[in-house]
Amino acid sequence: MSETIVWGKQQKTAFEELYLKIHAPKLENKVVFFRLLAVTQKAWLGIRESLQSIEKAETHPWLKKILKDIIDQINEWVWLSTALEKYNDFFLPSEIELIRSAEQMWNLPETLDSMAIELEKFELIKKKLKSAMMYPIVVIFVAVVAIIILLVKVIPTIIKIFPPDLELPEVTQIVINVSNFLQNNWMIVLTIVVSIPFIYSLLYKNILQFKIFIDQFLLKAPVVWKLIQTFYWYRFSKLLWDFYNAGLSPLVAFDQIANIFQNYHYRKKILDVKKDLEIWLDMTESFEWSRLFNPILIQIIWIWEKAGNIWEVLEKMAIFYRTELDTKIEWLTKMIEPLLMVFVAWIIWVIVASIFLPMADLIWSLSK
Repeated sequence: MSETIVWGKQQKTAFEELYLKIHAPKLENKVVFFRLLAVTQKAWLGIRESLQSIEKAETHPWLKKILKDIIDQINEWVWLSTALEKYNDFFLPSEIELIRSAEQMWNLPETLDSMAIELEKFELIKKKLKSAMMYPIVVIFVAVVAIIILLVKVIPTIIKIFPPDLELPEVTQIVINVSNFLQNNWMIVLTIVVSIPFIYSLLYKNILQFKIFIDQFLLKAPVVWKLIQTFYWYRFSKLLWDFYNAGLSPLVAFDQIANIFQNYHYRKKILDVKKDLEIWLDMTESFEWSRLFNPILIQIIWIWEKAGNIWEVLEKMAIFYRTELDTKIEWLTKMIEPLLMVFVAWIIWVIVASIFLPMADLIWSLSK
């Protein structure tokens, strides 16, 4: 494994996929690569000289091997876009298609610079989302651990002080049953909890109906559905502008966008639009009545499509939706804290009530 890179469309074992996921270059490595390649191209260096200078400064071991292999392919008079196809687990097909178009139109530096800027923005969005989700994950984890300790260690000890003939409230009985279950089946519970992320990932990747259900649920889930919609509106307008600006045909552009979109319903809609374009329907006609896209965006596209300079408005709409997306991420971050407080408060109330309600009944019976 240390001498060869298993990549692209080759068949991989589960171990090789895990190894690749851990050691492969990250998005920030790709951003730096495109940025440096754009700078060297603007300095009128040849592709081979640009890649050689980047390879010498590269510190990531796998990316360094990738660059060496790409340089070897360039030495054999292979186009850069063709050389990148071997590593389509790192370079997306849409990125390769943009580079191929830029090579034909002789605007590779500008295209690479635009790709680097977009990847930087996308990386920033991912970091904001991860930052927004890290707080609730930590709080929920700590709360779950504390609850398990209370149920397994504290609750059984407290319950022993109650007389056997004392009639316990329903909430106390539920807590006792949960406590007994955890004590008797803690290994099974731990295994299930640890396996949940892997089971979810396996089902989402391999069971289509499960993926459809989850993607539909996210589009209807409170708090997050507006964020998801805005994200896809932003990605659609920005990607479509990138592809149009690079000179790609609408059919190729929609095909690449469909490959990028991960949500099943958005991907299906993009493919449906592509099919309609193949039979010469207007883009607006195909998008009409779709709840997945903003009607204002579709109407503006229709107006500028008729005017013949659709790419100008797409860039402006992408900037607008990017601003909206940042606002919604900040709003989500602010909304998460009170929701978590309500969740934690409810758990605390259940546990406290399960202890103090029978204790109050006991004190009342003794005071008679």
